[in-house]
Amino acid sequence: MKKNGTRIAWWGVPILCMLSSGILSSRLLVEGGPVEKSGRSLERESLIAGISRHPAFAFGFRNFLADLAWLQAVQVAGNKEMLPEDYDRLSILLNVVANYDPRFDVPYLLGGLVLGESPAHAREALDILSRGQVQYPSDWRLPFYIGYTQYFVLRDPVAGGNAMAESARLPGAPEYLPRLAARMLAEGRDPDTALSFLTLMIGQETDAARRKALERRYREVLVERDLQRLENAVAAYRASVGRNPERLADLVRNGFLAFVPREPGGGSYRITPDGSVYSDRTRQRLKPWKK
Repeated sequence: MKKNGTRIAWWGVPILCMLSSGILSSRLLVEGGPVEKSGRSLERESLIAGISRHPAFAFGFRNFLADLAWLQAVQVAGNKEMLPEDYDRLSILLNVVANYDPRFDVPYLLGGLVLGESPAHAREALDILSRGQVQYPSDWRLPFYIGYTQYFVLRDPVAGGNAMAESARLPGAPEYLPRLAARMLAEGRDPDTALSFLTLMIGQETDAARRKALERRYREVLVERDLQRLENAVAAYRASVGRNPERLADLVRNGFLAFVPREPGGGSYRITPDGSVYSDRTRQRLKPWKK
């Protein structure tokens, strides 16, 4: 009888653990209490997110739960057009992954890049990158992305340049980083500077997901640069002719522009009767350079 009881206990423990794991995984998206951060109301916290703050209660399933949260984070980050609530959700999921598996380096880098696309979530981007720095203090990419976010999103050239200089001192950092750090500290914020940075970042990036995020950012900055050039040409036309051009082609025909640039997303640049220019593919202007 005692032997049978021991056998039941022997098989019961793993079965209980498996059932607990199934319940936790199935409730990954189950809502709990609301979360407030930086004045924004984020998505309601899931059970798995709440447990992640006390990972010892995961009963040996920390890596498994980290993988579940990471799969959700990858799906959110892969959205073609990220909404504010997507960035909110991504921030929560990335921190859940870091809570369960702090030595998983990919979420820090990809998360910092994607969250940094949204000015409202730049602080969350810096937070997740800083968490990565604690785990990987010798990885030059983490302060590199911190510097980019500080400079181009939060518009802090001193913090951005200092972070880039910190990155330049770490093993394996590219030779161009000291020059970039000096340039960030010396120059004003403009799209051309951002494009040169992004070109170098894309050139050295080997991860497909991070490269895709950088290429998306490059196209957005390129649109902003084109719109600024078009706006300057429209202003010069208006000052000379006394009215706004009816078409952007009028700027070329009258010598105010060499050519109308191609919209990098496959759309077109257009002008309104009041002289405003816009992309019919990329509606939202980037705030760091918007006039």
